[in-house]
Amino acid sequence: MDQIELARQKATELHDNLVAKGGDPANPLEFILREAKRRDIEVRTYSKGHAQLEGGQALFDADAHAIRHEETGSDFLNAFLIAHEIGHDEFGSAGDATPAMGIDPARSADPAATGAERLLDYSHKGRQEVLMDLFARELLFPRTMARKWYLDEALTAKQISERLGAPYDMVAVQLFDALLLPQIEVTPQKKSKPKQLNPEQKKAATHDGGALLLRAGPGTGKTQTLIGRLEHLRDKGVDPASILVLTFSNKAAGELSDRALDLWPEAAGAIWIGTFHSFGLDIVRRFHDRLDISVEPTPLDPTAAIALLENEFVRLDLQHFKELYDPTDQLKDILSAISRAKDEVVNAPRYKEFADAMRASAVADEDIETAERCQEIAQVYEVYETLKKNGDFVDFGDLVALPTALVETDQQACSLLQDRYTHILVDEYQDVNRASVRLLRALKPDGKGLWAVGDAKQSIYRFRGASSFNMQRFLEEDFPSGSIMNLVTNYRSFQEICDGFVEFANAEMLAAEANVQAVAHRGSSSTKPGFVAVEGKHDEIDEIAARTNAAVGSGIPFKEQAVLCKANDRLADVAAGLESRGIPVLYLGPLFDRPEIKEALSFLSLLTDPRAMGLSCVATIPEFEMLIDDLSVCAERLATGDKPDPLEWKTRLSNSTNLTPNGQGALQSIINALNGLSERSTPWRAFASIYLDNTNLVRGLFKQAQDGISLPAIALWQFQNFLRSVRVDGEGYPVTLILDHIRRLVILSDERDLRDLPTAAQSLNAVRLMTIHGSKGLEFKMVHLPSLTSRSMPSASRQTSPAPPDGMIDGPIHSGKGAVRAGHDEEQECLFFVALSRAEDELVMYSYNNRSKFIDRIAHKLDFPGQLAVTQENATNEKTVGVAFETPLTITPSQLALYEKCPRRFLYAHVLKLGGRRTESAFMKMHGAVQKTIDDLVNPENSIGSEAELEVLYKRHWEARGPTDHGYASDYERAGRQLLTYLFKLRQGETPRSPADFALNLGHAQIVVRPDECTIDSDGKLIMRRIRTGRQTKKSTDTLDAAAYQLAVEPTGDFEFVFLSSEERGSVSMGTTKLNNRRRQIEEATQAIRTGSFPASPKQPARTCPRCPYFFICTDAPSGELSKKTLN
Repeated sequence: MDQIELARQKATELHDNLVAKGGDPANPLEFILREAKRRDIEVRTYSKGHAQLEGGQALFDADAHAIRHEETGSDFLNAFLIAHEIGHDEFGSAGDATPAMGIDPARSADPAATGAERLLDYSHKGRQEVLMDLFARELLFPRTMARKWYLDEALTAKQISERLGAPYDMVAVQLFDALLLPQIEVTPQKKSKPKQLNPEQKKAATHDGGALLLRAGPGTGKTQTLIGRLEHLRDKGVDPASILVLTFSNKAAGELSDRALDLWPEAAGAIWIGTFHSFGLDIVRRFHDRLDISVEPTPLDPTAAIALLENEFVRLDLQHFKELYDPTDQLKDILSAISRAKDEVVNAPRYKEFADAMRASAVADEDIETAERCQEIAQVYEVYETLKKNGDFVDFGDLVALPTALVETDQQACSLLQDRYTHILVDEYQDVNRASVRLLRALKPDGKGLWAVGDAKQSIYRFRGASSFNMQRFLEEDFPSGSIMNLVTNYRSFQEICDGFVEFANAEMLAAEANVQAVAHRGSSSTKPGFVAVEGKHDEIDEIAARTNAAVGSGIPFKEQAVLCKANDRLADVAAGLESRGIPVLYLGPLFDRPEIKEALSFLSLLTDPRAMGLSCVATIPEFEMLIDDLSVCAERLATGDKPDPLEWKTRLSNSTNLTPNGQGALQSIINALNGLSERSTPWRAFASIYLDNTNLVRGLFKQAQDGISLPAIALWQFQNFLRSVRVDGEGYPVTLILDHIRRLVILSDERDLRDLPTAAQSLNAVRLMTIHGSKGLEFKMVHLPSLTSRSMPSASRQTSPAPPDGMIDGPIHSGKGAVRAGHDEEQECLFFVALSRAEDELVMYSYNNRSKFIDRIAHKLDFPGQLAVTQENATNEKTVGVAFETPLTITPSQLALYEKCPRRFLYAHVLKLGGRRTESAFMKMHGAVQKTIDDLVNPENSIGSEAELEVLYKRHWEARGPTDHGYASDYERAGRQLLTYLFKLRQGETPRSPADFALNLGHAQIVVRPDECTIDSDGKLIMRRIRTGRQTKKSTDTLDAAAYQLAVEPTGDFEFVFLSSEERGSVSMGTTKLNNRRRQIEEATQAIRTGSFPASPKQPARTCPRCPYFFICTDAPSGELSKKTLN
């Protein structure tokens, strides 16, 4: 149980005692004054800004045993300030008599999981203030009381807010905590004595003199030794203000801070404990004038960085990274390359030098292209740095690179920091990048006072620039006068598990030191790690389920077991499979893919979407169930007439006479759920109103959790916490902005921290599922490692991201590609080592295919038991949609193409005809103007014979469709003109003909083909063409729609695709065998459409789903039957 939960439970206990003695919680000020009186604390009220408040809102004066607080004008807020300060008295933090500022009654129990805040941790004082806010809220309005008033007395959040006189936000946040998170039972907390250090730990902790690198293997007590180091410094009389402790995560920093201050309370506020990034920001602020930035620069996360560059992208005239439709992926790759450069303290000019030198020496075509890509990255790097400087931004890479460059070039600044921090302790040294090492070298050039602990074999963050190379060169180059010690006593695992990972480390593991050892303090269990080979993926899940249940039977509960996978997609499959087999799992997965989150997003979208697409998803919720035929009526009604304003759909649909009585009732329930909201409502307040005030949705989720299904409620808690913490700037409706922001987060994979479960969820008795990366630092009684196949572990090095320029990576390999490849191979071994070393008692590995070569390295340390599970046939229960079409089904190639991309999207677009589209970016608007121009250009009735005529045509459509009000409108206009110029020149010498329809009958379907353009070339050959404004891909001319065109037009003429963004044309000319295969696939697709098969199965979900117009509503379709005459 963490400190926050302990504090909240103590507050509940105090609340209950006050109620038992006659206190009335509905009168919060009188209620809290009773507690102050019981403690003999005098409460003094002052006007806001009074000198007695010392610049804060409230203060506990321990000497006078009095609380001073400002007059807020609200009894509840006055009570909250008093309760906050009573918390300081209760938990003994009153000695820190600094005034409280920024008190927040609606503070979250878990910090924000997105945005730049992720890398910025609280100070000890900051964590104390968070704790006191949560204590105060619990003392005045405990979760037990929230559940009673909301569930038993059926009060809404709004009614509770009025009864208490409390801010609505505070009430709603507390209700979400009380109703959506698991209840943690009160357990007596025993004060445990600190463990004594063993001889090897003590030797390391008391080391004095030069730099020390402590190599600490898994489970050897590195954190305990680090705390022992602080104890040694305390006992030596070292000034705590001269100690700097650096680590790599806010969680680790918080835990270290708490443990350090339990040991050394007097050091509170003096020892600097935090992440490298937080320390870097502290230096940036301290020396901002020398860095030519403000004292409070704005941290820039990856999502904001891409938004910053996006508008400039159209002006850069890149070739290899050219993308004139949606440059997000290109910008992501470029920014990743820039971030990697900052890991090496390589600024934009230096990057350009590397790239130019690489281009000058390149001979082979592949090397020339790689060098030119680096040159284009250098071009963007320079622009990016200018934009950041003008906007007063710093990105994550800057937070270490800028301080490092400063201390290496500014001796005065370096000396000030050297004098300040005489002792530097570094946790997880294997995770440092070169920028971090160079910062440490500048602060500790002789190494004296530097104490670092890590394990090169657990270096698994290559994408952050971490490398075991830094461990290897600790003595060789970085701190040659230093020392190395080892911790080999393992307190986590039995000897058999230790033997497994030691064997792997000594089997030529690239990152391992010589002669790795691990001696289990717990001794032997006589049970070796096991490896089980199975037939297929489903069999593997059967086997994991069987062994999980068997372990429960032998005394290892679900919550003490973990399944670790290398990849998120396999993790999701295993989670779903275990749940379907009755195994409780603790795994949220991608938050915005979960059905209950789709429902919430759909509700929010109804506030701003004129076509009300969200009805399709909301109509599947039992409280608002609407059949598919009624949904179709709604979609048709909103598709006719002028485009409605937001929320006008309520009036239009309410006046419809075509809805069934059930449909009318469901519609009214949905309208009632939005009561009191408008298109200007903020997302979190709208969500709270819908779920806490206007519906019974939260009550249903609470009951579901009581019945043992907790994840939907936990996921919605995570979602509302995200909505409350995220900040999105821009013009437009708040809901539209947040939906666009979510899309971008998912496209960039920048929402992964939202998959981490809130702290309260850790109490559930369910199997933990996580990636191997996520398991680092954790331990479990039993660990399952599935999918250890020859292809997945280790995986091949596929360099899809831009390689760094040669010479940029500081290390033994000069080639950028070679350094990345070597780092990948080493990281694969480290991942396996981490996975092997998480288990305490039992470890079982699985493979459904040829097993990993890593298994072979440790085979004689393993058992190979037979399967426990009885193999069962895995039936696929696809849910079909009740829809009937006329025969034959008439369909176009573009519709076929959409069905091939994603059948569910086809359902929404062409069967239900929901309409709608993503918010148009400037690029999309530009393409819209280009497409309208093309439509007119290829029309034989329009005689466009010159570029001047084309320009007039383009200008007309540009004014109507283009981003004319954009700051870079002229650049977008120029980019669009470039697309049209390519098409215009391509058509020179051709004679246009009126395009004709071609009909292709296949089975019970008729494919109707109409080319965008038919022309006769200079050789008299007929060319039929499909014109696309985007880029050509490898399979552009190999798809079902391409096959439909070829089948329909042969032998009349040739068919080709033209791609304007990449200025390419691709002839559609499949061979007989391939074409026959495509014919069969077209027949299968049309038959699937006829039978209502519309699964959500895009080929590249990570790329395509967040870009889909129906991303937020994509769940099962409503039930019922729908009769459709045609798709058109």
